[in-house]
Amino acid sequence: MVTVSVPGKVHLMGEHTVVYGKPALLAAVDRRLTVSISQSDVLVIQSTEPTSYAQFALLKVCEHFSLTEIPPMQIDIHSDIPAGFHLGSSAAVAVGVVGAAAYFLKKVWNPQLVNTIAYEVEKKQHGNPSGGDNTAVTMGGFLWYRKELEFLKSMWQLDMQLPLQLNHFYLLDTGRPVETTGEMVSYVRSQFIAHGSQYKKLFDTNEEETKAIALAIKMSDEKQLMSAMQKGEKTLEGIGVVGKKVIPMIRAIEQEGGAVKILGGGGRKAGVGFLLCYHPDEKIVIRLSKKYSSPSQHVTLGCEGMKLERKE
Repeated sequence: MVTVSVPGKVHLMGEHTVVYGKPALLAAVDRRLTVSISQSDVLVIQSTEPTSYAQFALLKVCEHFSLTEIPPMQIDIHSDIPAGFHLGSSAAVAVGVVGAAAYFLKKVWNPQLVNTIAYEVEKKQHGNPSGGDNTAVTMGGFLWYRKELEFLKSMWQLDMQLPLQLNHFYLLDTGRPVETTGEMVSYVRSQFIAHGSQYKKLFDTNEEETKAIALAIKMSDEKQLMSAMQKGEKTLEGIGVVGKKVIPMIRAIEQEGGAVKILGGGGRKAGVGFLLCYHPDEKIVIRLSKKYSSPSQHVTLGCEGMKLERKE
């Protein structure tokens, strides 16, 4: 048996703009998915999520190793990463299945190879992904990611950890978005075509705040962290990926001394999945999350990436 675990991820800033060559700052979080593969007479995939995506990941592994068909095996997928809430669920499935299958079939443990194949798998889910999600959950920690061209991606696992005094991040559940990430990316593209100069200014500001957040974490500067999150969130609202349902809660948290932003694709018609909130006082987060019917949970950033948990 082979067991691989993979974390979820959050965008601290840079979602959407990363598609246009801007940097994104991502962090692996303390929610994990495990993929276990064992011998079987037939191919069996057990998962709470649709199994077709995992099977597609298997197909890509077999193509890489020049296998003409998927060998029989038992695959069990268990996840603490809810799908559709912009925590990198699909990326975790892709990386976990690819990593486990590569080791199970060929005894190959190569995170860079896993990440490359997982990126091809993610194209099935998102159409034109940046590659940041699968890279973040593969590498773990804090990731600075920029996609210059399809064949030119710059990625750095930043030499920093979340300072204990900044361990005040929370996820606020606003409900699963109606739109998929792919649909939101397509919406932004249509608006960029129609309002190019306006969107370029928003993208430039977003890049400035992405850099400011990275520096704030490195220097343990809470004031700068919250300021940059607030300003970056405003650019995401300007881009049009923050639905009206959640804006009152965002403003209320800001007025009571915190910062909050969407994650990933966002949403327009209803919920936006999880919001990422920073506030030094958990009692205020709990009170406001109850007021706006968005349950809160603490989340730790900068956790370990893909890990080979078991090999027999």
